[in-house]
Amino acid sequence: MSQSDLRAKYGPNAYDVGRRMQGPNFDQRVAERDALDPHFTRAWVDFAINGMYARKALDTRTRLLVLTGQYTMAKSHAMLEDTIRAAVEAKVDPREVLEIVLQCIVYGGHTTVEPAIKVFHRVATDLNLLDSLKKSALPLDGTNSKRNEQDERNNRWHADDRADPRTEDLVKRHGWLAVSRGLVLRPKHHLNVLEFLDKIDPEFAGLWARFCYGDMYTRSIVDDKTRLLCMIGDCLAVGEATQSRGHMRGAMRNGASPKEVLEVVLQTCVNFGMPSMLHALEMFVQIMHEDGRLAEIGNPPIAVKSYSK
Repeated sequence: MSQSDLRAKYGPNAYDVGRRMQGPNFDQRVAERDALDPHFTRAWVDFAINGMYARKALDTRTRLLVLTGQYTMAKSHAMLEDTIRAAVEAKVDPREVLEIVLQCIVYGGHTTVEPAIKVFHRVATDLNLLDSLKKSALPLDGTNSKRNEQDERNNRWHADDRADPRTEDLVKRHGWLAVSRGLVLRPKHHLNVLEFLDKIDPEFAGLWARFCYGDMYTRSIVDDKTRLLCMIGDCLAVGEATQSRGHMRGAMRNGASPKEVLEVVLQTCVNFGMPSMLHALEMFVQIMHEDGRLAEIGNPPIAVKSYSK
């Protein structure tokens, strides 16, 4: 069946949305599915393409960046390449797309990010993006020259962290550039993790704090709201519940609406299945319940009722 016939069969809107989110390879995906099972193809188009990917809760930039991170974490390299190309076509800054790939090193490590970098480099070479990426690269010291210790202490640390007797010793030994960023992003929590690691292995604790918080989380290439929405998606892509819970709160603290966080959770079902989505959804509802905000997401029960005879 020709592409024009398939477009008529499944609807022009599906092709418009599908190409926006997946690039021209969307056409091939429809053709392959149609050749195998038209009913499944129609159901998939209605749910994933006309349904989830057309929703307005996330703008196109944010949705594509979240997907970039999720495909990186899942090592889904074909979908990652299509998403990178779709993001560039949608006028998302290539430096932002690359940043979401690179941020995955914190939770995915080198084995996850190394092949994703190769995919991005291949696309960037093909689209003649390398020169512009070089011009937008950070200096070797990142954003350190723009940061001010007293401003962060006085205006961005939680009062409990400023008063905590552990703070000054950890700052002295591991540097304010690393410790402060953790206190800003994870108030009343970062000290607990840093102390835990510091007691076990102070050298590792310093390396970890400087890399994750002093370097990766201070780059400011993508705004914190979007970066944290992407990190929720990254965690959900590999079934990591503990960190995704922290990032849900962090994203809302940095300006994300509950509906935006909810959309990242709901979108997860398209690529990673219903069980992962439902588990994360119950966790998010619990957060909203704890914070007295359930009305903002429709006042659902705080858990799915168990079946009983």
